[in-house]
Amino acid sequence: MSRNRSGEILLAVAVIGLVGFVASQALVSTGRRSGSGAGGLSADDSVRVAEMYGSQVAARGLGSRLPAWLASIHVANLQAAASRKPVLSDDAQPAPAAPDLTEPGTYLAAMLAEDGNVVSRWRARSDPIRVWVQPHSSERGFNAGLVAPVRRGFLVWNDLDLGVQFAMVDDSTQGDVHVTWSAVMPRADQIGSTFRMTDQDGWILLAHVVLSTAHDVYMVQNAARHEAGHVLGLGHSPTGRDIMAATTEGQQYQLTEADRGTARLLYQLPPGPVNER
Repeated sequence: MSRNRSGEILLAVAVIGLVGFVASQALVSTGRRSGSGAGGLSADDSVRVAEMYGSQVAARGLGSRLPAWLASIHVANLQAAASRKPVLSDDAQPAPAAPDLTEPGTYLAAMLAEDGNVVSRWRARSDPIRVWVQPHSSERGFNAGLVAPVRRGFLVWNDLDLGVQFAMVDDSTQGDVHVTWSAVMPRADQIGSTFRMTDQDGWILLAHVVLSTAHDVYMVQNAARHEAGHVLGLGHSPTGRDIMAATTEGQQYQLTEADRGTARLLYQLPPGPVNER
């Protein structure tokens, strides 16, 4: 999010539970898994996960803003995702009727058009999406008073009953979503950025949010609400008053009905390309 345009970055990693990896976007096939039991991951495929992750981070120029400790957590989480069997009970359910993408009062159609008509979202889950907000930072301009407002910026989305909920955690190794701080963003007007990692079907696996320390607490909390929407899978609204507008003057202090309605519609859709349904 920025005063003038979005800082979102999307990163996709293809993971299949028992048959290895397949090409997705810029990724290449790693071949078959070998030497692993059911629900396990071979040493070779564990290495491939790390290599693919590193190549994607490098290709998008994220290395300078991604701490080594966080990269290690990401790799471990992806390896764990790759070792899990697909949840067949979810896949066996009949697909729900697709909602009207042009439903009045929402911006789902415009959002999907900007995002290449691809739906990305979290799988419905009984356990919460665990969010870790960096409690201390040596970045210029950071103060501990920023942490609680950022946490509240995520939790406001819990009122929507999407089938997923955010919960704060104090242990970074337990996080599905990590929020870190930076005094210098790629653009001077940028307040926040998000990259999400998805499997080949479009299910979000993890996310990393970077927030600027160069703005006041009100602007940062506003950016946290916006980036939390990206974490959920939302793209941008074309309307400036919405939290998910690409630009801001820092005046969006709560989710609008359009934000709420669009998120609910998004979570009625299965992930993947809209034009294939």
